[in-house]
Amino acid sequence: MNAKTEQLTYRQIADRLGLSVDAARARVRRGGWLKITDNSGTVRVSVPAHALTTPNVQGEQPPEQPEPTAPNSPPTDGVSAELMNTLRLAVTTLQRELDRRAEEAAQDKEELSRLRDDNADLRARLAVAEARLTEREYPTDGVNVGGEQAPDVQVNAQGERLPRAWWRRLFSV
Repeated sequence: MNAKTEQLTYRQIADRLGLSVDAARARVRRGGWLKITDNSGTVRVSVPAHALTTPNVQGEQPPEQPEPTAPNSPPTDGVSAELMNTLRLAVTTLQRELDRRAEEAAQDKEELSRLRDDNADLRARLAVAEARLTEREYPTDGVNVGGEQAPDVQVNAQGERLPRAWWRRLFSV
């Protein structure tokens, strides 16, 4: 990683610049910044360091970061306590949703594995059925299947063509 750039996801860019994810995508597109997709499908963007410290193109200032406090320090006023409680509730809710979706993903993986096994079994059964089908001989009802073609014209022993007698068959009832 170059010292003058940072590798960030769209979400991280949006958080750092105080933008929505769509606005961060537009900023990356306008800036022509290098995008790299890793094997898991996550897009990482090489963001120039000056873009994270300078004001936005529209003249907006990046959001101010609150001063860090000790992890267990009590809030200084009632507004901060209310905000902390709201954030805790939001984190708890998001954690439950994350757990629920992780459980759904595990169930989906189990179902996918089961379906792959079923698919493999069905393919094996199909191969056996096709093998039996090619081995089986079917009645031909007098049709020549040996590759010989029957002549269209009948000939006598001397090789002469016999006259057609279609009219005899027509009038012999």
